[in-house]
Amino acid sequence: MSEYQYIHFLAIDRPLDDRQLEYMQQQATRAEITRWEFTNEYHYGDFRGNAREMLRRGYDVHLHYANFGIRRLMFRLPAGLPCDRPTFEAFRPECGLEWHADKNGLGGSLEIYPESEGDTYDEIWDGLEGTLAEIAPVRESLIRGDLRPLYVAWLACTGDDEAREPPVPAGLGELTPALEALADFFEVDEDLIAAAAERAPPLPETVGADTQLQQWIGRLSHDELRELVQRLLASDAAGVRAETLARVRDEIPAAAWPLAEPTRTLGELRATALELQNRRERREQAAAQAAHRQRLKAIAADPQRTITKVQELVKQRSVAGYEQAASELADLREALGPERGPEEARAIASKLHRENSRLHFLTNALRKRFLLD
Repeated sequence: MSEYQYIHFLAIDRPLDDRQLEYMQQQATRAEITRWEFTNEYHYGDFRGNAREMLRRGYDVHLHYANFGIRRLMFRLPAGLPCDRPTFEAFRPECGLEWHADKNGLGGSLEIYPESEGDTYDEIWDGLEGTLAEIAPVRESLIRGDLRPLYVAWLACTGDDEAREPPVPAGLGELTPALEALADFFEVDEDLIAAAAERAPPLPETVGADTQLQQWIGRLSHDELRELVQRLLASDAAGVRAETLARVRDEIPAAAWPLAEPTRTLGELRATALELQNRRERREQAAAQAAHRQRLKAIAADPQRTITKVQELVKQRSVAGYEQAASELADLREALGPERGPEEARAIASKLHRENSRLHFLTNALRKRFLLD
């Protein structure tokens, strides 16, 4: 297995200025670097840049993936942690979740970096390019005080069944797409999250972004508003907009996120998750069986439609087409019942074999479904 690493940074609040961009260009010689993004891939190499400093100097989120066990995320939080320090410490396992505070000011970087071996995760070879963009809105959730990312991080980093869970944040059973992407990246089981969510308070009502913006605009003087409009019209509008939204977020503080008292161990959560998984799989199996019965009923009502489809699939001259054609014939056999089905399905299969005797993959597909001798 060859080594593969993927490094990605995104700027969200504002584009990098010239000085920041120059610093980023010093961090890697072959990276693709813009004012909004930094991307690099490595085969038998390592990223030598300073990720924490790169966040402090301009980028806002960072992802590091390696197929030998590394899955790491960092979020730049300019106004500090989404909760007080004692609450944050309750979410911290022995390792894997860290807060790197700036030497000056409130800001810092939140890092999620579970300890893992090379076989801990499934390998990812495609789709990494869009992963950080999917996860990036988690940063805004953290800035607004949402503590669900911290609970997901605890699940990702904790392996000891005796470990006590942290406080359970409101809305844990109603994850946003970005939080789902966060859980997927660390392969946190959906049933484990559902088990934890059984004790979660309901999602709190939050002030909408439009209302928050109106509140902030109401605080500005006439001169400040005029200056803002001039900047929007005279300079980089996207950058000014991002900067303004960041100011709105920082100057309109979020309310404390509701939490439920922790009562369970990770082992108890895993036991509940197994029960939920079994129930879910039974429901899915029952639904699949019901759908299959409906499908067979439709086939029995119009067998010729399936026969035509089988013929078209064979004409595609592809292994996948042959496999699907054999599957369709097997369903036709079942739909027509034990008296008609086997005889008619085998007759169609024999005809296809005679007409396409050199298509060995088709022959194999039909034999696997016991449609040919």
